[in-house]
Amino acid sequence: MLCSPSEVPRRLLPGLSIIQRELCAFTARMSAPRHPNAVVITPPTQTVSPLIRFGRYTALGLGIMWGAYRLRQIREYHADLREWEHEKAVAKATEEAKKKKWLARDEMRYLMKASLSKIFVIDLPFEEGVSQFGVAELYRED
Repeated sequence: MLCSPSEVPRRLLPGLSIIQRELCAFTARMSAPRHPNAVVITPPTQTVSPLIRFGRYTALGLGIMWGAYRLRQIREYHADLREWEHEKAVAKATEEAKKKKWLARDEMRYLMKASLSKIFVIDLPFEEGVSQFGVAELYRED
């Protein structure tokens, strides 16, 4: 490749510039093949009107402000929703704990009556059976 036009005779310069231009276009096409659906956007030929630019930036600023306002609204709504769900979960957990305690209490009462009547011939009062089995916490009233 020729490094500078000074090395080329003057009569070959017009043809050489065409060849170099074609060679550059060819190498550009071959180095990065473009997709057939690629959209080629040319740079704008004119400057954008200051009024249009002002309108664009105003719309951008208003959009940012509206987004911040809506974000605050949505955060408050979801905080209330999370609080309500937490209260509901706590109420459900306490209800489940009460139900579990009642079931354990009834089961232990049944087992004590069954085991005491089979093992011991004597009739033992329920309160003594509770203290002997060590399950007084099940029968404590909250």
